[in-house]
Amino acid sequence: MNSYIPKNEVKVMSSLFKTHDEMTRLFTLKLHNKLDRMGKLFTTDLNNYFYDTGTGKVLVLDDDSFKIMNALFNLKDMLSVEQMVMEEIVSRDKIIDFENTVRAEHLFLAPELDRLYSYDHYEGLKDRINEGLEQIILELTGRCNLRCGYCIYNDDCDLNRNFHQDDMSLEIAKAAVEYTAKHSREEVAVTFYGGEPLLKFDLLKWAIEYSRQIMQDKKLTFSLTTNMTLVTKEIAEYFASVPNLSLVCSMDGPEYVQDSYRKYANGKGSFSRAFQGLKLLAEAFSASQNVLSINAVFAPPYTYDKLNDINSFFADLDFLPKHTEITIGYASKGSVEEDEYITELHQNPKYSHNNENIVSPLWIWMKKQVESHSAIRSDKNNVYSSSIERTLNRVENRFLTDEPRNIFPFNGCCVPGARRLYVSTTGELFVCERVGNSPSIGHVFTGINFDNIQKYYVQDYSDGSIEQCKNCWAVRLCNTCYAANFTQEGFDSKNKNMKCEALRHSLLSELALYHSIREITPEKLNFLEDIEVY
Repeated sequence: MNSYIPKNEVKVMSSLFKTHDEMTRLFTLKLHNKLDRMGKLFTTDLNNYFYDTGTGKVLVLDDDSFKIMNALFNLKDMLSVEQMVMEEIVSRDKIIDFENTVRAEHLFLAPELDRLYSYDHYEGLKDRINEGLEQIILELTGRCNLRCGYCIYNDDCDLNRNFHQDDMSLEIAKAAVEYTAKHSREEVAVTFYGGEPLLKFDLLKWAIEYSRQIMQDKKLTFSLTTNMTLVTKEIAEYFASVPNLSLVCSMDGPEYVQDSYRKYANGKGSFSRAFQGLKLLAEAFSASQNVLSINAVFAPPYTYDKLNDINSFFADLDFLPKHTEITIGYASKGSVEEDEYITELHQNPKYSHNNENIVSPLWIWMKKQVESHSAIRSDKNNVYSSSIERTLNRVENRFLTDEPRNIFPFNGCCVPGARRLYVSTTGELFVCERVGNSPSIGHVFTGINFDNIQKYYVQDYSDGSIEQCKNCWAVRLCNTCYAANFTQEGFDSKNKNMKCEALRHSLLSELALYHSIREITPEKLNFLEDIEVY
């Protein structure tokens, strides 16, 4: 029995019970195809583990306990204790030890799932929407001065609306800000979106000043994402002067990476202008408490050399503040032709580990960076720290209880109309900017359509998800949400469910990484003690 017991984990133990009732129960679950939803085995280089769905507990398994778990989950024809003993998988005493741990830790007891639920999605929905708006997002324009190769708003991509020539009017912006003042609490965020929001910088500036004028009693934060090609010294200095403003800069890396996808409509690359804008912003923000962050998109070809180049590029930008948050992720699925590149990855053992069906060179590369450095963050900026920290924080603060509870949340969905509220250029209200084509939930001049929220984003989402979720071991870890799971007609359950296997694979990798770090270099997780959990 190993002496190592990671935080929030329990060890299989012995006691004096002499019954096989628990194993009989588990084999019955297996016989009725209900065992797999109860938990999942996973492995690091040093240990085997079991994640329990009902409690969120993770058990580190000794070799005998693993043999029992393996017989339950992976040996199809193993259906009784007598068979296990006869085939000398483990001794009867070890089985009794295992059963006693199952009892003591309330394992394999995840309740049957009949709906996704949170109080704020049901009983508290109207109060949250009417009184608890946290973020308003204003689509200032449907225009953009770039035509990035992976953009979901391109004409040849059907994941979202296309670019259009509409701009938000002053009347709609004013109504949106006033709605925010009326329906938010002490703190609220105002965010600007496009298109490229700097094409409407005058309206953006007006909305900031009007928000500050009519919400003086609230703690306001402002944010926007920009491609930086339109940034001037005056614009940069204005953003630096606005209290509590954060700005996300879209930049993919060095010139050859940036210009391969982030182009003007005439095909010219955007690196030169974007880089100039980044320097202007960094200079202006250097004397401010406001925050710059960078978001990069990793698009084909998917190679480690390319990731190394991107990482080195940002690490060498000495004009950026230390510990600038830089994130990198794949382009939206379906927004770029990648089948040829995915096939190449599957054929190359450097990228396709253990002949897995799902390959993720970005995840493998990030994991190697964490393993090869003494700390997750270093003196130089990098593109993996922020993403890895969020991943580890999710595992650390997962749902965890001593006994199972019969509540299963709405996956990773926020409360529609409360956590975020997206206002289109025409004043239509939507759940958020990431959902894409989806049913409207109202209009800024007439207010929220509660019937649409309850039908499309509560009832239909729960009903359309339940068949998958009720049989899934990862239902309490799942972070999928409304984003990219709707059409204009409503919830697209088929599209959502197609992504479940990849998500489970990702969650299992995250569990393994967290526990691998805790085994070997637990000091790398010290940063978790400084993170506030809400």
